Amino acid sequence: MRNYSLQNKERNVLQQYGQTRSPAVRELYCAQPRKSGGEVIRPAQSGATRVGICIVFSLVVGLMLGIAGASAQSGSLYGAGAPEDAAYVRVFNHRSDGTVSRLWVGATEFRNLTTGVSSAYRPVTPEIHMVYLNDLFEELIAREGVYYTVILQDEGLLIHEDPTHRRADLAQILVYNLDIAEPLALRSADGTTTVVGELRSGESGAVAVNPVAVELTVFLGNGQSVELGDIGLERGQSFAVFVMDDNGRPAARVDRAEILVE
Repeated sequence: MRNYSLQNKERNVLQQYGQTRSPAVRELYCAQPRKSGGEVIRPAQSGATRVGICIVFSLVVGLMLGIAGASAQSGSLYGAGAPEDAAYVRVFNHRSDGTVSRLWVGATEFRNLTTGVSSAYRPVTPEIHMVYLNDLFEELIAREGVYYTVILQDEGLLIHEDPTHRRADLAQILVYNLDIAEPLALRSADGTTTVVGELRSGESGAVAVNPVAVELTVFLGNGQSVELGDIGLERGQSFAVFVMDDNGRPAARVDRAEILVE
């Protein structure tokens, strides 16, 4: 788990892919983000949210790990022993009033949710649940085998449906623009290759990539950027990048997804 703060560096983000300098991203190809098959659940006060899915295949000679042509794998890659007949929910606390002592998703209780930190995914029964935080609540229609992220905000609760990661040969990156007004994109550090983008406030997107060592940066539309560096991608793992406003400055946190089965 890492936190990143603003880096003010001027970069040319309009270069063509053919001008990419880093060998690790020279042949990184990315489709445009598209809406996921599932619906993002929106609180009435939050405005529209989209989930974009971008599938990226990194074909880097000499940097590929494992066997090229590894087959797709069904079932969960987030942790051993995760029940296949459940839905999964995690929570990210983006409230300004500090740690949330408890939150309920149906009968499942999340405790001591620290500001700026995501919980592990936890299994819930596939059915209609109410997500409760004090006097705030939202309905979650949980479906079997589907993953959800609940964002706790000062003004309400926002629920994203996350693309399920099923590729044992690839790493997944999910990016959430929590509240940055400027559109943002995840790119290679030199700005020449877009990995996920562009995401407006409240939107999220996901990619599946080859787990090569590559420096990544979040670029904002106003020229600001947040350097992530090499986030340590691993095969079969899912990484979340939460981008947020931190007292008027953009910041980001990277968490690796886990499942907590009790």
